[in-house]
Amino acid sequence: MERRGFLKAIGGAGLVFPGWLTGSGCRMVNVSSDTITGLSLGYVSGDVTHRSALIWLRADAGSRVSIQFAEEPGLSQASSTIAIPVDPAADNTVILALDHLRPATRYYYRAFVAGKKPGPIASFLTAPAPQDDAKVSFCFSGDTRESYQPFTVMGAVQAQQPDFFLNLGDTIYADRGISARSLEAFWQKYRANRSDPFSQNCFSTTSVYVLWDDHEVADNYLPDHPLAPIGRKAFLDYWPIRRSAADAERIYRSVRWGLAVELFLLDSRQYRDPKNGTLLGPRQRQWLLDGLAKSIATFKFIATPVPMVGGGSDRWDGYPKERNEILRFINQKKISGVVFLSADMHYAAITKIPKSGGLIDISAGPLGAPLNRVTNGMNGRYEFFLAENFNFAKITVDPKADPNLALLEFIDQDNQVFHRRKIRA
Repeated sequence: MERRGFLKAIGGAGLVFPGWLTGSGCRMVNVSSDTITGLSLGYVSGDVTHRSALIWLRADAGSRVSIQFAEEPGLSQASSTIAIPVDPAADNTVILALDHLRPATRYYYRAFVAGKKPGPIASFLTAPAPQDDAKVSFCFSGDTRESYQPFTVMGAVQAQQPDFFLNLGDTIYADRGISARSLEAFWQKYRANRSDPFSQNCFSTTSVYVLWDDHEVADNYLPDHPLAPIGRKAFLDYWPIRRSAADAERIYRSVRWGLAVELFLLDSRQYRDPKNGTLLGPRQRQWLLDGLAKSIATFKFIATPVPMVGGGSDRWDGYPKERNEILRFINQKKISGVVFLSADMHYAAITKIPKSGGLIDISAGPLGAPLNRVTNGMNGRYEFFLAENFNFAKITVDPKADPNLALLEFIDQDNQVFHRRKIRA
């Protein structure tokens, strides 16, 4: 079912805005902690594996915080992390690791600020063990500009009860409204979006994997942009991303969800080099190729914040040699089950990738940003195209029902499915 007609066009040609959200400025938020718990902005669980998880939170300056967690919602037999101080150099946030968890298990947790009452109880689901043929479902999308709050579509994401949510970037718009030029201003952008109640509620039950795109720094920026280090630090301060000891600013990573799914999460910003024709940089590109070749998961979902086709020079179309190398490798090695996932373009689409042996790129979004009325949705590369709603995509793989089948559903902010498609591995 395609839902049309509830969005109202305003302003310039090509963009559609919801009639009840037409503000254009940045909503500046002065966040104060809850006086009873000492916490602010809720929690975010992220980068979950079958044995571990990360918990992000923010508390009063000078606080020491710990996490109490258990498999039962009452937390009567809970374990606890060691209390550690929030980091004033990270806007009084902290990321705590929970380890030695059980696979495919829902964990309940809450934060304690020393000397305060405990915070609210939240939860997340751990991944199945790598050899487990468990059912996996997840949602993905991107693009949240603060002037489009409330992000009601995040309520629809939560209602779908996915195992996790994949955010493909533009998690803030640092260069829109009041542009961020300092670390404090970047933090302010994150505080503004994190204060959204629909997002907080969703994150209280759903873990996340997060990537970044250009608007975390500036529109279409390159790695030598003077604000790139500041934007990258703020991004890493505000999202629970597993950091490498050898490379603390590395954002690309992979994770297995049983036999059904492996995610390859790409950083399409930090290493790009137009002069040498690379979007990923040689090390990340080789990491991707090696990971695809070794993966035994039925579906290998490659999450790329920018689309594979039709996005212009700032996206994969501007790096055709590297794109062709990756596609050629997949075909030569006969790697099955590869599906590309993207955002950034502010429409929902299934795009056929030329000369790829039948591979597709699934684009979703925006969660809350201008809708794309410029792109010609009648172009033959699109198997499906719709730019009329805030949306996300949901993918479900159930090996016990059919190990080689994934179900794709596009879902709008009213929690209505407007397109379905089966994908064969």
